[in-house]
Amino acid sequence: MNSLSAPFGIPESPIERLEVVLDTAWAIFHARIISGRLRINKESSMQLHLAAIIHSLGEIYCTQTGELFEVELESDVAGMNLDLTCVLGIARAAIELKCFRKRSNRAVDTDMYDALKDIARLCSCQDFQIKRFICLSDNRYYAEGKHDGHASIVTIKNNTFYPSGTVINPTWAGRWKDSSRDQPINISRDVIFTWTNENGWYSLYQKL
Repeated sequence: MNSLSAPFGIPESPIERLEVVLDTAWAIFHARIISGRLRINKESSMQLHLAAIIHSLGEIYCTQTGELFEVELESDVAGMNLDLTCVLGIARAAIELKCFRKRSNRAVDTDMYDALKDIARLCSCQDFQIKRFICLSDNRYYAEGKHDGHASIVTIKNNTFYPSGTVINPTWAGRWKDSSRDQPINISRDVIFTWTNENGWYSLYQKL
């Protein structure tokens, strides 16, 4: 660290500073959710509010001469649509988000398939030094429910571990009219799910 940043614990490395920005932004966002200060009704509102916090912090953490911070929603990267991307100097981060509300009556097995697919996509993104997958839900099923049948193949419940090289083959492949979720998912690095539960909100903040 240089002589100015060291006494205050601010990393000189832009990658380390961007890590701090994302981790702090999530901590602030999460605290506002569980306190009720911030209301989230779907993924798009989650995306908007989190991006605003990231942008504010990112600007503050530009400590070097000429550094710029950028955050973008719905980025197209090599044909992949990423929910959030941000750049601090030479450091780049990609973030995928999921928001599963109980009142939406969603199909939980396909929700979990989509979550695992996002994680696999993030793991394959070579252009980003930092990758985050974030899931927020008021439905305990995703984190603590009994996952059997189709759901057992795509489970993301607490303490689930997928070792690098895992191939997930959805058991419903070829059985439904909609074949968009029939493809296998390849997990290219170790992934373990650790959920938190506060004030009725289950959250997953996955560093990849």
